[in-house]
Amino acid sequence: MDTIRTFSADTEAALWQQVAADMIRQSDLLEYTANLHQNGYQMQLSLDIDLGGGFEGGYETTTFRAVVPGQPTLHFTLHEQDWVHELGKLLGLQDVELSDPDLDSAYIMTTNNPDQLRALLFADPAVRQTLLRYQELRLDLTTDPNAPDADTLLTFTKE
Repeated sequence: MDTIRTFSADTEAALWQQVAADMIRQSDLLEYTANLHQNGYQMQLSLDIDLGGGFEGGYETTTFRAVVPGQPTLHFTLHEQDWVHELGKLLGLQDVELSDPDLDSAYIMTTNNPDQLRALLFADPAVRQTLLRYQELRLDLTTDPNAPDADTLLTFTKE
């Protein structure tokens, strides 16, 4: 694994310019991790590219991860609804319905508080629109139950 880089900027545009310039300097960029700092917010960007080989097709994964302050009590996972997850529902995977036909058909959702998740997703129309635009994702707000003092993490993963 490469060194984890750290970038800070006052604007999102300036931050991404730094990351893009750094990525251009990398040869054979198959793994990349950077800590991004802007206006008091921090997140980690990770890229992982596996070219595959032989009969394998390979994959590319982009992950953003941020610590959520204040130990929120809401936890959830949203991931695309595809045939594998439909099979999982037949085998007992829980799927929360939010009474939004578009979101309910696009995602399998698990949560400890459906009403709070519904309020969160419907509070800002841009959140709903973004989720519907990028349906091949996984979004988690979780805390490690085995670590009592663990941070709550918001993780976005796109393969």
